[in-house]
Amino acid sequence: NGKSSDHAAADSVASHGDTTVTSPTPTATSSAGTTAAALAPDDIDRWQRGMDAELNAVQDAATKLKSAKNSSDSLNAVFAVNESSTRAAGAKAAGVDEQRYQLISSTLASLAADMSPLEQEMDVTKMPPSAIEAMKHAREQSLASVSATLPPALIEAMRPRAAALRKQALTLAGERLKAAGMTS
Repeated sequence: NGKSSDHAAADSVASHGDTTVTSPTPTATSSAGTTAAALAPDDIDRWQRGMDAELNAVQDAATKLKSAKNSSDSLNAVFAVNESSTRAAGAKAAGVDEQRYQLISSTLASLAADMSPLEQEMDVTKMPPSAIEAMKHAREQSLASVSATLPPALIEAMRPRAAALRKQALTLAGERLKAAGMTS
């Protein structure tokens, strides 16, 4: 099983104190590099850099949309703001291939959502306390479920950064919608 040998190699590296190799390289083709269990704390920084690059790509596309001369230019600019179009920019900034970046992004976005305060995303002051508790409980259950599949070091590294990263992810999503003309 190639997965076991990958884990044994990682354990060997970890036991010798060399923490510079904490995740597979972008060219790694092992199955361990394509699962959420292979994520490491340094992937949080990769995701943050990737979101910054994706936001720049969205803003560039929004600028092109404003200066579009015809419907083809407009359509190309609108398409350029979607996630699949900005993924390459995010992956490049993160220093990983697009498949790995997608794994990092989707896993950590979900983790950040589960860890962030509910009040950060919505006005809970007009909600019944029972609804707030139910939503918080659902997040706790989701976090417990995902925590069983992710490395504990990743979970702990994410805790102090979750709210800020969730805000960054929501900003990126909002800018996508705004650039595509779906919000003002």
